[in-house]
Parts: sequence; structure tokens; C-alpha cells
Amino acid sequence: KGTYCSGFTFSVAMRAAAERGLLEGKSVAAVRRFQKEWYGVPKDAQEKQCAVAVERLGIGRHVKELEAARPGDFVQIWRTNKSGHSVVLVEWVREGDRIVGIKYRSSQKSTDGIGDRVEYFADVKGREGKVDRARTYVARLDEGDRSSSGGTP
Repeated sequence: KGTYCSGFTFSVAMRAAAERGLLEGKSVAAVRRFQKEWYGVPKDAQEKQCAVAVERLGIGRHVKELEAARPGDFVQIWRTNKSGHSVVLVEWVREGDRIVGIKYRSSQKSTDGIGDRVEYFADVKGREGKVDRARTYVARLDEGDRSSSGGTP
């Protein structure tokens, strides 16, 4: 009856990490901590969630510049109305050279579950966007050794 964005993105991250061999040698306790951080627990992971989680587990990094983000990266967005959303980047929406919004895949009410959606940044005039550019965090998984776990390049 509902959707759970963090559950969707966590399952995508776990599958990709496993296919790349990134979870080899990680303890069950470390993966459980990773899941909690992905969901914003403990308090020091609440803001950046996915970026904190991948760095602490040692399977990825926080991509600090939006321009450096690539499709398939994980993004934690926060809106000016205080709501947040965990998503997978499909592409940036641009006007000329400027990033004005984000097209993402996640689980949300507006798509009745998993689907793609576009939202705009609040600092873009004429778009009625609510995404806070300063509170948009990108995480990228390491490439790993995809051949070690049967994944495809």
C-alpha cells in the first residue's frame, strides 16, 4: 500500500555491489551498519545517507560535484519542504549548460511504485522546483572486479 524509496535504492546498491565483488570480505555486522546508514541511522548519517554509507563500508565514494555525477549513481535529495528522497540518477535535466533538475528512478507514490520522475531545483525560476541543490548528495559505487562474482562488464 505504500512505497519505500530507501528500500528500492538499497536493494539496487546491494545487487550492484555483489555483482562487482565489493561485498567480499565484509562482515555481516558491517553490511548491517551499511544498511542503517543508507536509511539515515545513526544521526551522523541522516543528511548524506548513501554517500556516508558507501564510504564507511569502503565500497564507493561521495561525488561532491553534481557535474561529476553519472547515470546509475545514487542520490539523496532534500526538498525545501523538509522531505527527502533516495533515488538513482537517470540524468540531469539541463537548460543550456546549467543543471536545473534531476530525472531519477525510485519508488514513490506519484508513479505507484518504482518509476522515473523529474524534479527541479528550487533555485530555478519558473519551474516551481523544491529540490535543495545544496542538500543533494551523490554516491558512486566502486567498479570492483565484476568478473569475480559473475557480473557483466
